[in-house]
Amino acid sequence: MVATTRPETLLGDTGVAVNPEDPRYKDLIGKFVVLPLVNRRIPIVGDEHADMEKGTGCVKITPAHDFNDYEVGRRHQLPMINILTFDGDIRESAEVYDTKGNESDVYSSEIPAEFQKLERFAARKAVVAAVDALGLLEEIKPHDLTVPYGDRGGVVIEPMLTDQWYVRADVLAKPAVEAVENGDIQFVPKQYENMYFSWMRDIQDWCISRQLWWGHRIPAWYDNDGNVYVGRSEDEVRQENNLSADVALRQDEDVLDTWFSSALWTFSTLGWPENTDALRQFHPTSVMVSGFDIIFFWIARMIMMTMHFIKDENGKPQVPFKTVYMTGLIRDDEGQKMSKSKGNVIDPLDMVDGITLPELLEKRTGNMMQPQLADKIRKRTEKQFPNGIEPHGTDALRFTGGAGLYRPRHQLGYEASGRLP
Repeated sequence: MVATTRPETLLGDTGVAVNPEDPRYKDLIGKFVVLPLVNRRIPIVGDEHADMEKGTGCVKITPAHDFNDYEVGRRHQLPMINILTFDGDIRESAEVYDTKGNESDVYSSEIPAEFQKLERFAARKAVVAAVDALGLLEEIKPHDLTVPYGDRGGVVIEPMLTDQWYVRADVLAKPAVEAVENGDIQFVPKQYENMYFSWMRDIQDWCISRQLWWGHRIPAWYDNDGNVYVGRSEDEVRQENNLSADVALRQDEDVLDTWFSSALWTFSTLGWPENTDALRQFHPTSVMVSGFDIIFFWIARMIMMTMHFIKDENGKPQVPFKTVYMTGLIRDDEGQKMSKSKGNVIDPLDMVDGITLPELLEKRTGNMMQPQLADKIRKRTEKQFPNGIEPHGTDALRFTGGAGLYRPRHQLGYEASGRLP
Protein backbone atom coordinates (compact mmCIF):
# COMPACT_ATOMS: atom_id res chain seq x y z
CA MET A 1 0.00 0.00 0.00
CA VAL A 2 1.29 3.47 -0.94
CA ALA A 3 0.03 6.98 -0.20
CA THR A 4 0.15 9.99 -2.51
CA THR A 5 -1.02 13.59 -2.63
CA ARG A 6 -0.94 13.58 -6.44
CA PRO A 7 -2.93 10.53 -7.59
CA GLU A 8 -2.84 11.63 -11.24
CA THR A 9 0.91 10.93 -11.37
CA LEU A 10 0.19 7.23 -10.86
CA LEU A 11 -0.06 7.11 -14.65
CA GLY A 12 3.68 7.85 -14.79
CA ASP A 13 4.96 5.62 -11.98
CA THR A 14 7.95 3.40 -12.77
CA GLY A 15 8.81 2.02 -9.34
CA VAL A 16 7.99 1.63 -5.66
CA ALA A 17 10.66 2.48 -3.08
CA VAL A 18 11.06 0.99 0.39
CA ASN A 19 13.80 1.64 2.91
CA PRO A 20 16.48 -1.07 2.62
CA GLU A 21 16.56 -1.30 6.45
CA ASP A 22 12.79 -1.75 6.80
CA PRO A 23 12.21 -5.33 8.05
CA ARG A 24 8.68 -5.31 6.65
CA TYR A 25 9.79 -5.00 3.06
CA LYS A 26 13.45 -6.08 2.82
CA ASP A 27 12.49 -9.39 1.25
CA LEU A 28 10.44 -7.61 -1.44
CA ILE A 29 13.32 -5.56 -2.86
CA GLY A 30 14.02 -6.68 -6.40
CA LYS A 31 10.52 -8.05 -6.93
CA PHE A 32 7.82 -6.43 -9.07
CA VAL A 33 4.27 -5.15 -8.72
CA VAL A 34 1.63 -4.46 -11.35
CA LEU A 35 0.53 -0.83 -11.44
CA PRO A 36 -3.27 -0.38 -11.48
CA LEU A 37 -5.03 1.36 -14.38
CA VAL A 38 -2.09 0.99 -16.79
CA ASN A 39 -1.05 -2.61 -15.93
CA ARG A 40 2.61 -1.63 -15.91
CA ARG A 41 5.07 -4.04 -14.28
CA ILE A 42 7.36 -1.94 -12.08
CA PRO A 43 10.16 -2.88 -9.65
CA ILE A 44 10.38 -2.53 -5.88
CA VAL A 45 13.67 -0.78 -5.07
CA GLY A 46 15.49 -0.22 -1.80
CA ASP A 47 16.25 3.46 -1.21
CA GLU A 48 16.75 5.63 1.86
CA HIS A 49 14.34 8.17 0.38
CA ALA A 50 11.58 5.93 1.76
CA ASP A 51 10.93 6.88 5.39
CA MET A 52 10.09 3.85 7.55
CA GLU A 53 8.17 6.09 9.99
CA LYS A 54 6.06 7.84 7.36
CA GLY A 55 2.82 6.27 6.21
CA THR A 56 3.24 2.67 5.16
CA GLY A 57 6.93 3.15 4.40
CA CYS A 58 6.29 2.51 0.70
CA VAL A 59 6.69 5.37 -1.79
CA LYS A 60 5.48 5.44 -5.39
CA ILE A 61 8.18 6.75 -7.70
CA THR A 62 7.33 9.07 -10.61
CA PRO A 63 10.73 10.23 -11.92
CA ALA A 64 9.29 12.55 -14.57
CA HIS A 65 7.11 14.56 -12.19
CA ASP A 66 8.85 14.86 -8.82
CA PHE A 67 12.33 16.12 -7.96
CA ASN A 68 12.99 13.52 -5.26
CA ASP A 69 11.60 10.75 -7.41
CA TYR A 70 13.85 11.88 -10.24
CA GLU A 71 16.92 11.35 -8.05
CA VAL A 72 15.63 7.96 -6.89
CA GLY A 73 15.02 7.03 -10.51
CA ARG A 74 18.57 7.96 -11.47
CA ARG A 75 20.01 5.88 -8.64
CA HIS A 76 18.05 2.81 -9.69
CA GLN A 77 17.96 3.32 -13.47
CA LEU A 78 14.17 3.71 -13.54
CA PRO A 79 12.64 4.92 -16.82
CA MET A 80 10.94 8.31 -16.87
CA ILE A 81 7.39 8.68 -18.18
CA ASN A 82 6.10 12.18 -18.95
CA ILE A 83 2.31 12.25 -18.77
CA LEU A 84 1.66 16.03 -18.86
CA THR A 85 1.46 18.63 -21.60
CA PHE A 86 2.83 22.14 -21.09
CA ASP A 87 -0.75 23.23 -20.33
CA GLY A 88 -0.96 20.79 -17.43
CA ASP A 89 -3.28 18.34 -19.18
CA ILE A 90 -2.84 14.57 -19.43
CA ARG A 91 -1.17 13.67 -22.71
CA GLU A 92 -2.87 11.46 -25.29
CA SER A 93 0.32 9.43 -25.44
CA ALA A 94 3.07 9.40 -22.81
CA GLU A 95 6.72 10.18 -23.50
CA VAL A 96 9.02 7.42 -22.25
CA TYR A 97 12.74 8.07 -21.63
CA ASP A 98 15.67 6.25 -20.09
CA THR A 99 17.71 7.88 -17.31
CA LYS A 100 19.96 9.58 -19.88
CA GLY A 101 17.01 11.31 -21.51
CA ASN A 102 16.88 9.12 -24.60
CA GLU A 103 13.54 7.92 -25.94
CA SER A 104 12.82 4.39 -24.78
CA ASP A 105 10.35 1.62 -25.56
CA VAL A 106 10.87 -0.23 -22.28
CA TYR A 107 7.31 0.74 -21.33
CA SER A 108 4.25 1.39 -23.45
CA SER A 109 3.39 5.03 -24.07
CA GLU A 110 -0.32 4.25 -23.96
CA ILE A 111 -2.50 6.21 -21.54
CA PRO A 112 -6.05 4.93 -20.87
CA ALA A 113 -8.56 6.86 -22.98
CA GLU A 114 -10.64 8.01 -20.00
CA PHE A 115 -7.73 10.10 -18.73
CA GLN A 116 -6.45 11.55 -21.99
CA LYS A 117 -6.72 15.36 -22.37
CA LEU A 118 -8.07 15.79 -18.84
CA GLU A 119 -6.97 18.89 -16.95
CA ARG A 120 -4.57 17.81 -14.19
CA PHE A 121 -6.94 18.35 -11.26
CA ALA A 122 -9.83 16.73 -13.14
CA ALA A 123 -7.48 13.82 -13.83
CA ARG A 124 -6.73 13.61 -10.11
CA LYS A 125 -10.40 13.05 -9.33
CA ALA A 126 -10.78 10.61 -12.21
CA VAL A 127 -7.80 8.50 -11.10
CA VAL A 128 -9.09 8.36 -7.51
CA ALA A 129 -12.52 7.29 -8.77
CA ALA A 130 -11.00 4.62 -11.02
CA VAL A 131 -8.84 3.21 -8.22
CA ASP A 132 -11.88 3.19 -5.93
CA ALA A 133 -13.91 1.34 -8.55
CA LEU A 134 -11.26 -1.39 -8.54
CA GLY A 135 -11.61 -1.72 -4.77
CA LEU A 136 -8.04 -0.52 -4.23
CA LEU A 137 -8.72 2.77 -2.41
CA GLU A 138 -8.00 2.41 1.31
CA GLU A 139 -8.83 5.93 2.53
CA ILE A 140 -8.72 9.65 1.77
CA LYS A 141 -7.60 11.99 4.55
CA PRO A 142 -6.23 15.54 4.95
CA HIS A 143 -2.49 16.02 4.74
CA ASP A 144 -0.40 19.16 5.28
CA LEU A 145 2.32 19.79 2.73
CA THR A 146 4.12 22.58 0.91
CA VAL A 147 2.76 23.24 -2.58
CA PRO A 148 4.83 25.39 -4.98
CA TYR A 149 2.97 28.27 -6.64
CA GLY A 150 4.21 30.55 -9.40
CA ASP A 151 5.08 34.04 -8.16
CA ARG A 152 3.21 35.82 -10.93
CA GLY A 153 0.61 33.43 -12.28
CA GLY A 154 -0.45 32.20 -8.85
CA VAL A 155 -0.98 28.63 -10.09
CA VAL A 156 0.46 25.34 -8.85
CA ILE A 157 3.77 24.48 -10.50
CA GLU A 158 4.12 20.95 -11.88
CA PRO A 159 7.59 19.38 -12.14
CA MET A 160 8.04 17.77 -15.55
CA LEU A 161 10.76 16.69 -17.96
CA THR A 162 12.09 19.30 -20.36
CA ASP A 163 15.35 19.87 -22.21
CA GLN A 164 17.30 22.72 -20.62
CA TRP A 165 20.77 24.24 -20.66
CA TYR A 166 22.84 24.10 -17.48
CA VAL A 167 26.03 25.66 -16.17
CA ARG A 168 28.28 23.56 -13.96
CA ALA A 169 28.23 25.81 -10.92
CA ASP A 170 30.58 24.11 -8.45
CA VAL A 171 33.64 25.03 -10.52
CA LEU A 172 32.54 28.68 -10.64
CA ALA A 173 31.63 28.79 -6.94
CA LYS A 174 35.00 27.68 -5.53
CA PRO A 175 37.00 30.89 -6.30
CA ALA A 176 33.94 33.00 -5.45
CA VAL A 177 33.79 31.45 -1.98
CA GLU A 178 37.53 31.97 -1.49
CA ALA A 179 37.22 35.65 -2.46
CA VAL A 180 34.92 36.27 0.50
CA GLU A 181 36.83 33.98 2.85
CA ASN A 182 40.11 35.83 2.29
CA GLY A 183 38.56 39.30 2.48
CA ASP A 184 38.83 40.34 -1.18
CA ILE A 185 35.08 40.94 -0.94
CA GLN A 186 33.38 42.03 2.28
CA PHE A 187 29.69 41.98 3.19
CA VAL A 188 28.19 44.78 5.28
CA PRO A 189 26.65 43.80 7.66
CA LYS A 190 29.04 40.85 7.97
CA GLN A 191 26.27 38.47 9.02
CA TYR A 192 25.16 38.17 5.39
CA GLU A 193 28.35 36.29 4.60
CA ASN A 194 26.70 33.30 6.29
CA MET A 195 23.79 33.45 3.85
CA TYR A 196 26.23 33.69 0.96
CA PHE A 197 28.30 30.73 2.15
CA SER A 198 25.26 28.54 2.87
CA TRP A 199 24.23 28.77 -0.77
CA MET A 200 27.64 28.71 -2.39
CA ARG A 201 29.05 25.76 -0.46
CA ASP A 202 26.10 23.57 -1.43
CA ILE A 203 25.54 24.93 -4.92
CA GLN A 204 23.76 22.91 -7.61
CA ASP A 205 24.12 23.11 -11.37
CA TRP A 206 22.45 26.25 -12.70
CA CYS A 207 19.62 25.98 -15.24
CA ILE A 208 20.17 29.00 -17.50
CA SER A 209 17.51 28.49 -20.19
CA ARG A 210 14.02 29.98 -20.05
CA GLN A 211 10.94 29.52 -22.24
CA LEU A 212 10.19 33.22 -22.71
CA TRP A 213 9.99 35.69 -25.57
CA TRP A 214 12.35 38.30 -24.12
CA GLY A 215 15.99 38.09 -23.13
CA HIS A 216 19.28 37.05 -24.71
CA ARG A 217 18.59 34.15 -27.04
CA ILE A 218 20.51 30.91 -26.42
CA PRO A 219 23.48 30.98 -28.86
CA ALA A 220 22.99 27.38 -30.02
CA TRP A 221 21.93 25.96 -33.38
CA TYR A 222 20.63 22.51 -34.36
CA ASP A 223 20.76 20.64 -37.65
CA ASN A 224 18.21 18.07 -38.83
CA ASP A 225 20.31 15.22 -37.40
CA GLY A 226 20.13 16.60 -33.87
CA ASN A 227 23.70 17.90 -33.74
CA VAL A 228 24.22 20.97 -31.55
CA TYR A 229 26.50 23.87 -32.47
CA VAL A 230 27.35 26.79 -30.18
CA GLY A 231 28.71 30.11 -31.42
CA ARG A 232 28.26 33.87 -31.49
CA SER A 233 26.31 33.75 -34.75
CA GLU A 234 25.10 31.31 -37.38
CA ASP A 235 27.88 32.47 -39.70
CA GLU A 236 30.49 31.68 -37.06
CA VAL A 237 28.92 28.26 -36.45
CA ARG A 238 29.01 27.42 -40.16
CA GLN A 239 32.58 28.62 -40.56
CA GLU A 240 34.02 26.85 -37.51
CA ASN A 241 32.23 23.58 -38.27
CA ASN A 242 32.67 23.65 -42.08
CA LEU A 243 28.92 23.54 -42.68
CA SER A 244 27.80 24.30 -46.20
CA ALA A 245 24.94 26.65 -46.97
CA ASP A 246 22.61 23.75 -47.79
CA VAL A 247 22.82 22.40 -44.20
CA ALA A 248 19.65 23.66 -42.52
CA LEU A 249 20.19 25.17 -39.08
CA ARG A 250 17.66 26.43 -36.55
CA GLN A 251 18.51 28.47 -33.48
CA ASP A 252 17.32 27.43 -30.05
CA GLU A 253 14.13 29.35 -29.26
CA ASP A 254 14.85 29.63 -25.53
CA VAL A 255 16.48 32.65 -23.91
CA LEU A 256 19.03 32.97 -21.14
CA ASP A 257 17.90 33.34 -17.55
CA THR A 258 17.71 37.04 -16.73
CA TRP A 259 20.05 36.43 -13.80
CA PHE A 260 22.61 34.97 -16.20
CA SER A 261 22.53 38.12 -18.31
CA SER A 262 22.62 40.42 -15.28
CA ALA A 263 25.52 38.42 -13.82
CA LEU A 264 27.65 39.84 -16.66
CA TRP A 265 26.67 43.41 -15.81
CA THR A 266 29.82 44.74 -14.11
CA PHE A 267 32.03 44.06 -17.14
CA SER A 268 29.73 43.64 -20.15
CA THR A 269 28.70 47.31 -19.85
CA LEU A 270 32.35 48.38 -20.11
CA GLY A 271 33.06 46.97 -23.55
CA TRP A 272 33.87 43.35 -22.74
CA PRO A 273 34.93 41.04 -24.38
CA GLU A 274 37.30 43.72 -25.69
CA ASN A 275 39.93 44.96 -23.24
CA THR A 276 38.70 48.55 -23.39
CA ASP A 277 40.01 51.62 -21.57
CA ALA A 278 36.71 51.78 -19.66
CA LEU A 279 37.08 48.18 -18.50
CA ARG A 280 40.64 48.77 -17.30
CA GLN A 281 39.76 52.08 -15.61
CA PHE A 282 36.44 51.35 -13.94
CA HIS A 283 36.56 47.63 -13.14
CA PRO A 284 36.27 46.51 -10.41
CA THR A 285 33.87 48.93 -8.79
CA SER A 286 34.04 49.76 -5.08
CA VAL A 287 30.63 49.18 -3.55
CA MET A 288 27.59 47.16 -4.63
CA VAL A 289 24.33 48.03 -2.86
CA SER A 290 21.58 45.40 -2.95
CA GLY A 291 18.68 43.91 -1.05
CA PHE A 292 19.56 40.76 0.86
CA ASP A 293 16.89 38.73 -0.97
CA ILE A 294 19.01 38.54 -4.13
CA ILE A 295 22.38 37.67 -2.62
CA PHE A 296 22.35 34.35 -4.43
CA PHE A 297 20.35 35.32 -7.52
CA TRP A 298 22.52 38.33 -8.39
CA ILE A 299 25.43 39.10 -6.06
CA ALA A 300 26.88 35.58 -5.97
CA ARG A 301 26.44 35.10 -9.68
CA MET A 302 28.13 38.40 -10.51
CA ILE A 303 31.08 37.28 -8.41
CA MET A 304 31.23 33.86 -10.09
CA MET A 305 30.93 35.15 -13.65
CA THR A 306 33.34 38.04 -13.18
CA MET A 307 36.03 35.88 -11.63
CA HIS A 308 35.65 33.39 -14.48
CA PHE A 309 35.87 35.87 -17.35
CA ILE A 310 37.93 38.80 -16.03
CA LYS A 311 41.57 38.50 -15.00
CA ASP A 312 44.00 41.17 -13.80
CA GLU A 313 47.38 41.89 -15.41
CA ASN A 314 48.87 38.90 -13.55
CA GLY A 315 46.18 36.51 -14.73
CA LYS A 316 44.49 36.41 -11.32
CA PRO A 317 40.66 36.29 -11.31
CA GLN A 318 39.30 39.77 -10.64
CA VAL A 319 36.43 40.44 -8.25
CA PRO A 320 33.58 42.67 -9.51
CA PHE A 321 33.46 44.84 -6.36
CA LYS A 322 35.21 45.15 -3.01
CA THR A 323 32.23 45.70 -0.69
CA VAL A 324 28.65 44.44 -0.79
CA TYR A 325 26.35 46.71 1.23
CA MET A 326 23.12 44.90 2.06
CA THR A 327 19.85 46.77 2.64
CA GLY A 328 16.55 45.69 4.10
CA LEU A 329 13.30 45.24 2.17
CA ILE A 330 10.35 47.61 1.95
CA ARG A 331 7.25 45.62 2.88
CA ASP A 332 3.51 46.22 2.90
CA ASP A 333 1.15 46.00 5.87
CA GLU A 334 1.02 42.20 5.52
CA GLY A 335 4.79 41.81 5.57
CA GLN A 336 5.02 41.09 1.84
CA LYS A 337 7.86 42.58 -0.17
CA MET A 338 6.65 45.53 -2.22
CA SER A 339 6.71 44.52 -5.86
CA LYS A 340 5.11 45.80 -9.04
CA SER A 341 4.02 42.28 -9.96
CA LYS A 342 2.15 42.05 -6.63
CA GLY A 343 0.57 45.47 -7.06
CA ASN A 344 1.35 46.49 -3.48
CA VAL A 345 3.80 49.34 -4.06
CA ILE A 346 3.10 52.72 -2.47
CA ASP A 347 4.92 55.64 -4.05
CA PRO A 348 6.18 58.00 -1.30
CA LEU A 349 5.19 60.96 -3.48
CA ASP A 350 1.61 59.68 -3.49
CA MET A 351 1.73 59.74 0.30
CA VAL A 352 2.91 63.34 0.21
CA ASP A 353 0.71 64.73 -2.59
CA GLY A 354 -2.17 62.24 -2.53
CA ILE A 355 -3.62 60.22 -5.40
CA THR A 356 -7.16 59.38 -6.54
CA LEU A 357 -8.37 55.79 -6.65
CA PRO A 358 -8.57 55.67 -10.50
CA GLU A 359 -5.01 57.01 -10.75
CA LEU A 360 -3.78 54.51 -8.16
CA LEU A 361 -5.47 51.63 -9.99
CA GLU A 362 -3.88 52.68 -13.27
CA LYS A 363 -0.46 52.93 -11.64
CA ARG A 364 -0.76 49.47 -10.08
CA THR A 365 -2.31 47.58 -13.00
CA GLY A 366 -1.08 49.41 -16.10
CA ASN A 367 1.49 47.72 -18.36
CA MET A 368 1.57 44.54 -16.28
CA MET A 369 3.67 41.63 -17.52
CA GLN A 370 1.02 39.32 -16.02
CA PRO A 371 -2.29 41.04 -16.93
CA GLN A 372 -4.30 38.13 -15.49
CA LEU A 373 -3.39 39.43 -12.03
CA ALA A 374 -4.87 42.86 -12.65
CA ASP A 375 -8.36 42.00 -11.40
CA LYS A 376 -7.01 40.60 -8.13
CA ILE A 377 -4.81 43.66 -7.57
CA ARG A 378 -7.68 45.99 -8.46
CA LYS A 379 -10.02 44.41 -5.90
CA ARG A 380 -7.39 44.50 -3.16
CA THR A 381 -6.56 48.13 -3.89
CA GLU A 382 -10.23 49.19 -3.90
CA LYS A 383 -10.69 47.50 -0.52
CA GLN A 384 -7.54 49.00 0.98
CA PHE A 385 -7.86 52.50 -0.50
CA PRO A 386 -11.57 53.04 -1.39
CA ASN A 387 -11.02 56.81 -1.59
CA GLY A 388 -7.49 56.75 -2.91
CA ILE A 389 -4.74 58.20 -0.71
CA GLU A 390 -5.21 61.62 0.85
CA PRO A 391 -2.26 64.05 0.86
CA HIS A 392 -0.27 63.76 4.07
CA GLY A 393 2.53 66.22 3.37
CA THR A 394 6.13 65.61 4.25
CA ASP A 395 6.11 66.12 8.02
CA ALA A 396 4.04 63.02 8.74
CA LEU A 397 6.26 60.97 6.45
CA ARG A 398 9.39 62.23 8.17
CA PHE A 399 7.93 61.43 11.58
CA THR A 400 6.95 57.91 10.50
CA GLY A 401 10.41 57.31 9.09
CA GLY A 402 12.04 58.65 12.22
CA ALA A 403 9.83 56.56 14.47
CA GLY A 404 10.77 53.47 12.52
CA LEU A 405 14.43 54.35 12.80
CA TYR A 406 14.53 55.01 16.53
CA ARG A 407 11.81 52.66 17.73
CA PRO A 408 12.11 49.61 15.46
CA ARG A 409 9.85 47.44 17.60
CA HIS A 410 6.86 49.68 17.01
CA GLN A 411 5.28 50.08 13.57
CA LEU A 412 3.20 53.03 12.47
CA GLY A 413 0.96 52.72 9.42
CA TYR A 414 0.31 55.63 7.10
CA GLU A 415 -3.18 56.05 8.60
CA ALA A 416 -1.65 56.86 11.99
CA SER A 417 0.81 59.31 10.47
CA GLY A 418 -2.02 61.18 8.80
CA ARG A 419 -3.64 61.92 12.14
CA LEU A 420 -0.60 63.55 13.66
CA PRO A 421 -1.12 67.18 14.79
